Amino acid sequence: MQRAYELRIFGAFVVLLTIYLFIARTMLAPVEYYGTIEQPRFMDPWIARAETIISGQLLYRDVSTMTPPLINALLIPPTLVAGWFGYQNPWATLAFMLYFALFNLFTAYLLLYMAEQRAEGYRAALAFLFNPLTFGNAVLRRQDEAILTFFFALSLLFILRRKTWSAAITIGLTLLVKLSGALLIPIAWLRTRDWRYVFGPPIVFILVFAPFLILASRSAFFWDVTQRDTQHPFQLDGISLGALWYRASGGEPPLALPWAFAVVLVVGSLLALALIAWKPRGLFEDLSLLTGVVLLLSPKLHCGYLSLLALTLAPLAAKYRIGVLYIIFGLLALVADFYKWPVEDFAVAFELMLVSALALALALAWVRRSGTPSPPADEQSQSI
Repeated sequence: MQRAYELRIFGAFVVLLTIYLFIARTMLAPVEYYGTIEQPRFMDPWIARAETIISGQLLYRDVSTMTPPLINALLIPPTLVAGWFGYQNPWATLAFMLYFALFNLFTAYLLLYMAEQRAEGYRAALAFLFNPLTFGNAVLRRQDEAILTFFFALSLLFILRRKTWSAAITIGLTLLVKLSGALLIPIAWLRTRDWRYVFGPPIVFILVFAPFLILASRSAFFWDVTQRDTQHPFQLDGISLGALWYRASGGEPPLALPWAFAVVLVVGSLLALALIAWKPRGLFEDLSLLTGVVLLLSPKLHCGYLSLLALTLAPLAAKYRIGVLYIIFGLLALVADFYKWPVEDFAVAFELMLVSALALALALAWVRRSGTPSPPADEQSQSI
């Protein structure tokens, strides 16, 4: 019976992967969403960065790089496979789709192993796989946030297993995939008051990133808040409600507006953290609240980042009976992303994203209202 859960999850993965690949092949490929046979369309310059690493050159200095180094190293395998087929479709695009989809499977297994009861972990794994954001982002949109979600899940597994050093190091590695990994730090610290969670991840990040910073100098500042299209949330972009509103209206937002949104983001995040510190609920409950507040208030929101909520809410979907809201939130966010591009109907995208945000907010509010208080941090730390 224990092995049956793994097989069932794998079976669900194969079925869902087949369905989403069929959708990609029949609905998106014919309109050249993935480019032509000779010229695949990659929305992120993964290939140039991976080839830079393979050739022994340096990220940031020798190729424009606006993401942390580890995510670029992890994209070497699908780049090599795409290269074997001359970077031609369908194989070039399929290589990335399948690679990202595998991380969905790995994350589902981590959800299975996180739960105290295997049946609960199995339900969480299925909820995660069936959320439209999971395969929609990895296969249909062919984006790399599935890797980030996996590192989030691995960090959560170590936190739950009370392996503090392993968790701190893994959170540091998550930061080297995407800076969104920082969301894990305050939640882990508030649960345990263990300072290894505060200092460990930045130390790991600095140790790995320091050589790039020394050799590439300012070119390595991918978090530079004075520039657009860098790795920071203080810019108006993506499917955030603010960005879609101004795209729908056809006007140019005032220059000060992104910074006004940034202030709202910072204040809202601090209030969420204060509420969590005052009345903690549980690891997934608290992380979902913080992540949801940060993403909903962020001026820059890529659809793939919402996959983090597909992960953190998966164990809560059955427990708090928010399954319908959980699916609606994911489905409408994914459809809104397609209406943003390639459809470019920003008014519809805004309406869909507004309903998605309301569904997410209702789910988070219900979890918060229904959740039971967690033990004080000192009691938790004594048991670690």
